[in-house]
Amino acid sequence: MTKTEKRLEKQLIQLLTQACEELKDDLANFLYLSHSASLKNLTNTLVVELFCSQSLSHSELAKASTTLNFYLSKLNCAVKPASLKVTLVTQANN
Repeated sequence: MTKTEKRLEKQLIQLLTQACEELKDDLANFLYLSHSASLKNLTNTLVVELFCSQSLSHSELAKASTTLNFYLSKLNCAVKPASLKVTLVTQANN
């Protein structure tokens, strides 16, 4: 990994962490997020996965997308609707 890619990765993680904290405050069912991307082609390969306790409504999903893209715009990047995934996390009853 080049120094430029390391710097980009660090910035990406910081921005997604900020977006995550905002989404935790704004969306009751949002738990955390994860991402994957090729740093050589971030704009076309970025995938963000939202982990939630329940399904998100259309308006909640739009809010999540807007929030993510606000932070990602600082890298001249955006998450496309097809690159935003939602995974439901269920806890087993003891």
